[in-house]
Amino acid sequence: MVRIHLCPLPPGLPPDAGVLSAFPMNRIFALAIGIFFFLSTPGWAAEPTFVGEWESTYGRMILKADGKKIAGTYEYAGGVANDITGTQDGLKLTFTYEEPSVTGEGIFTLAADGKSFDGKWRPKGQAVWANWSGRRPSVPIQNFSGVWKTTYGMMRLTQQGHAVEGCYMFSGTARISGTVNGDKFAFKYREPDGTAGTGEFKLSAERDRFEGTWKSDVAKTVDVWTGTRVVPQAGRVWLVVLEARWESSLREQEYSYGEMMRQFFTRVPTVAVRHRWFTGRADFAKWCEELPYINEPVIFYVASHGNEKGITVGKEVLDGTFIGTQLRDAASVKLIHLGSCLTMAGTVPQDIRKADKLPAPVSGYTRTADWAGSAVIDFAYLDLVLSRQLSPAEAVRQIRENVSFAGEQGKPGSVIAPAGLKIVE
Repeated sequence: MVRIHLCPLPPGLPPDAGVLSAFPMNRIFALAIGIFFFLSTPGWAAEPTFVGEWESTYGRMILKADGKKIAGTYEYAGGVANDITGTQDGLKLTFTYEEPSVTGEGIFTLAADGKSFDGKWRPKGQAVWANWSGRRPSVPIQNFSGVWKTTYGMMRLTQQGHAVEGCYMFSGTARISGTVNGDKFAFKYREPDGTAGTGEFKLSAERDRFEGTWKSDVAKTVDVWTGTRVVPQAGRVWLVVLEARWESSLREQEYSYGEMMRQFFTRVPTVAVRHRWFTGRADFAKWCEELPYINEPVIFYVASHGNEKGITVGKEVLDGTFIGTQLRDAASVKLIHLGSCLTMAGTVPQDIRKADKLPAPVSGYTRTADWAGSAVIDFAYLDLVLSRQLSPAEAVRQIRENVSFAGEQGKPGSVIAPAGLKIVE
């Protein structure tokens, strides 16, 4: 509640403006002037605040005013409500947090419009900071871009201006493209068996679903096609591991990078790990078909033998152009890491990026990587990206700086040969 005092009057008003009892209109005029001065005086306007709901790197966060402090919870570690408490000074919130097994500190910096923040955090006693950002809950998307669950399988659409193109999963990868006019999308489609046709989708007012129809080029009937938007889960990141078998005979016990990765990242609830085996091009392509329909960021990791021409599976070589082609619709892939010897020594990373419509950074090794050495590098590198939220380029820089055998030159006398960790952006 704002209390406005009518006397004394703001400077510049005529003397008789204070005779409110004799002139009722002056009372109204003085009240209006008082409100104007209150709203226009510098420093009186409300500053942006951290109070409210956020979609953040580490889950949904709700902050409330608690006297001079700001306190609340964020949903991390399997949906557990963890405590966060801090003090806001201008656009900065200095805070401490408490999770079941660790405590720490951090700083958030609020955007001037109060709709997002950037920040950093670290566990108590540690020197290295990690990123923590957030935004107010998303408003409905105003176009057809996004991932949809539809009558005929999962679909990803990308709208640029009035043009839309995408794919949907129906007996393989089917293609769809067309033009938007208002809330209507007129399209053509083509499926893997050659079936083609036309149709139209109409976006709902809430932008969270569409209703439409389709007709094949050879049929007279019109059928219904509907879809519901898939909303990304705030804070979630996927680690998708495609791995070729390492064993060459029955005498060898089974071993796997992917299984170790899955166990290692179980401790990070925001990371969803999917580990699948492939035996050649067909398997590799099959698993990649599903990547476009993952709605959150994806780190794509290939574990296999390799050489300067590509990753190798038995006698097959999967070159950069083939790999990039499989990823051309996977807009959520933010990093491609090749856990294979020598694949960064030739043009494989450049060929991947040329074939991919939305190219992500490609990292891997220029040399023949030691099994144990590459395990140390890969686990530490991916942990910096997935847990510490470092950019891939910065993570590569830190690994090369801190792990002696990660770069092109190892230390004299080291039994682990240098791996030549490299990134191409």
